[in-house]
Amino acid sequence: MYVFIFTTVVIGFAAAGVIMLLFRLLGRKVPKYVIPFTAAIAMFCYMIWDEYSWFDRYASRLPDTVIITQTFADENVFAPWTLITAPINRFTAVDRERVVINPHAPDEKRVTTLLLKKGSTTLALTHLVNCTTGKRGYITDQTSLDQSGFPTAIDEWFDLKPDDPLRAAVCG
Repeated sequence: MYVFIFTTVVIGFAAAGVIMLLFRLLGRKVPKYVIPFTAAIAMFCYMIWDEYSWFDRYASRLPDTVIITQTFADENVFAPWTLITAPINRFTAVDRERVVINPHAPDEKRVTTLLLKKGSTTLALTHLVNCTTGKRGYITDQTSLDQSGFPTAIDEWFDLKPDDPLRAAVCG
């Protein structure tokens, strides 16, 4: 967050400096409103660029084994351009290399889902996915595990649709 604020301010100063240099080279005096207006427009453009390019920049740095299962875009009334086309500002991903198959029940797989959001810390949720029944359950700190690291019982199961991205990434 601090890097974003610092970068935005530096962009504003740089744009103002370029305008001042151009006017100096032309031998003219800079009107008082031009410098702050230029800085504001440059910072505004940088902020919009950062919003719309965040997902592509972040996704390109992920390893090849990580599959992005879902993306989410939020509209914001205070940023009216997002009502036209909202930027992707969060997504979920699964590392296929870290999927663990239950040795006692091969249709059950333990997987960690990463929840990434712009400007927030990454969250990790561990699931148990049953590929045959199409159900998933959360593995928490309170879940009792057997010797192989799989839960002995899960309190609540959730149905996965046949085309669910998590199911496709883990079971496919």
